[in-house]
Amino acid sequence: MKSLTIKKLFNIHSWVGVITAVLLFIVAFSGAIAVLSRPELKIWANPEIQQAPKIPAQAITELVNQYHEQVPAPFGENIHVYLPSGHNTHLLTLLFESHHGDDNYDQAVAHVFQFHPNTLALQSTYYGPSQTFYAERKTDAASFIGHFHADLHLGRPIGLILTGVLGLTLLVSTLTGLFIHRQFLRQLFTFRRHKGTSLWVSDGHKIMGIWGSLFHGVIGFTGAFLGLATVILLPAAALVSFGGDQDKLVETFTAIPEPVISHQYQPTQLADILADAEQRFADAHILDATIMAHNDANSEVYLRLLGGESVASQLLHYHGDGEYIKSMSSFGDIPGVSIKVLELLFPLHFGNFGGIFIKLVWTALGLTTALLPLSGIMMWLSKRARGNNPSLSHKAYQRWNRFIIGSCGGLVLACMLLFPAQVLINAYVPPTAHNAVIGPLFFYSWLLWLLLGALPWHYHRYFQATLACIGSLALLVLPLNVLLSENHVFNAGSLLVSSVDIGFFAIGLGCYYALRRLYKGAATQSQLVNQEQQV
Repeated sequence: MKSLTIKKLFNIHSWVGVITAVLLFIVAFSGAIAVLSRPELKIWANPEIQQAPKIPAQAITELVNQYHEQVPAPFGENIHVYLPSGHNTHLLTLLFESHHGDDNYDQAVAHVFQFHPNTLALQSTYYGPSQTFYAERKTDAASFIGHFHADLHLGRPIGLILTGVLGLTLLVSTLTGLFIHRQFLRQLFTFRRHKGTSLWVSDGHKIMGIWGSLFHGVIGFTGAFLGLATVILLPAAALVSFGGDQDKLVETFTAIPEPVISHQYQPTQLADILADAEQRFADAHILDATIMAHNDANSEVYLRLLGGESVASQLLHYHGDGEYIKSMSSFGDIPGVSIKVLELLFPLHFGNFGGIFIKLVWTALGLTTALLPLSGIMMWLSKRARGNNPSLSHKAYQRWNRFIIGSCGGLVLACMLLFPAQVLINAYVPPTAHNAVIGPLFFYSWLLWLLLGALPWHYHRYFQATLACIGSLALLVLPLNVLLSENHVFNAGSLLVSSVDIGFFAIGLGCYYALRRLYKGAATQSQLVNQEQQV
């Protein structure tokens, strides 16, 4: 390849990285945590589902029938049953929804009843727009970070467009990086960690970029699609095929069509349907059920399953009398290779296949994706701050580094703060107030740490303080859980909870080990400088 072309690709690679470095780190780091947010960290954060027994199918059926009698008839046309799990809600939730049950609303309205998974005692009720209920469901540290990764809590369409565009920039950076590093075979094993900060950062950037290039490319592509599909691709498809009518597009391809009410009574055999699904797909988990036209002769039931032999989630279709019809994708019973590819996008992006080992690999690789833009901008700043004619003054170099530490390190600190805070919130804050605590705690702590970067202190000290705070917060999780929770590492009630507690403790020790190495390296460097001055 000609040197001029290489130079152009290098410029594209550099400027794309510089412009989007901080945002890419934010999305990639939160994504690395989001991989484990469901179900692992969500189960850890919600004591109700840590040891919840399996709810009998007959008990679920009885609750649906009982509360169906308490709501107006139109609300039985569309019933959602959300089983408590790390993928869904922490409570058994029955949502009776209607599009024409209340003239005071011009949107879908719902009667919602939530029950404790152990006792099945009624915990809360809700009546109002369905959208509002879904938006205001109780959150936790894991869910909050997962949603933050999806749209940076900016909502639609801005948040999704931004994360989608960042996926595209990651893809561009990955491809251009492979082209400009032509001697990649030699660079695969070159890491000069004793040759100074600039060299080991440069070598680390190349190693992470080359070894993880396939992963970064997949994450960039799937992230771009998941971010842009609903806000750009869906309207575009509606414009081409349905004259811009998105509702018609969704109605045509939806996996769950609207029911045809016969007004002839026939009991919906939900208990038999749940039992049949468990027998047919023994290794899968039933996440939720949708009952269309409950207790009507034309009743249809759809179960959403995750796990088993299927990589992606699947939808089971039953007649209300218990007859099994078919299994299909969450997109519906649509033939073709393209649907199979679409099904794989979400599992590929979050590592939701192959069990916990794959998820841990995805988390580790996700951290390298976050470090790539960070190391890239460090190299860019270092190059412009050194040499005979630096274009960046020492003060400006310090400010830029403090900004990076405040924005990126502050995000890590804010994420870590949520986990010891989650233990305290579970112990002292009513569930209805969790949403009012977690969001402000995250954003205000991040903002505070970013503002500390405006102080005129050396960025090395700033970084050391950041690392010490992150390590301290991680170390707090285990003792707080021991003091305030009945299910912790020494109680052995849940292997998952014990593993998470130990994992946070290990992260804390790792931070302090790295801090100790930094202090040791700084002392050695200071001694060398003093010796040179004496000579």
